[in-house]
Parts: sequence; structure tokens; C-alpha cells
Amino acid sequence: LYLQTNSKAFTAKTSCVRRRYREFVWLRRQLQKNAGLVPVPELPGKSSFFAGSTDEFIEKRRQGLQQFLEK
Repeated sequence: LYLQTNSKAFTAKTSCVRRRYREFVWLRRQLQKNAGLVPVPELPGKSSFFAGSTDEFIEKRRQGLQQFLEK
């Protein structure tokens, strides 16, 4: 996932980080606990037996997780 910041605390304005799917599940649960009535976006599916090639599935999930963060 690529993150961008305009904070002066960071020298690099763009960085790439690796996260496991379970870390997004944890993050979503934490957001739900504190969100009140504000809806928390859904995560993309964890796996699909008929997902096509592994590379395609991983890229599709990566895009879904990126959209989750942007929302």
C-alpha cells in the first residue's frame, strides 16, 4: 500500500508499507468500536476458491484495501 503525507515530520512524502489482511480486520474492528453512527467501509473478500490466478487476486485485493483506506 502506498501512503502519502504532507506532514513536515516525515522526510519522505510517499512510502510503501506491507500489511497482512488480518491487520486490516483489526483496524476495521477498532474503527467500528469508535465510529458511533458513522458507517465503516467494508473490506474486500479474504479469499475466493475461483479467484483466477493468484497474482490477479492479490492485485484485486490490494486495490480493495487501498480503497478501504481512502474511504
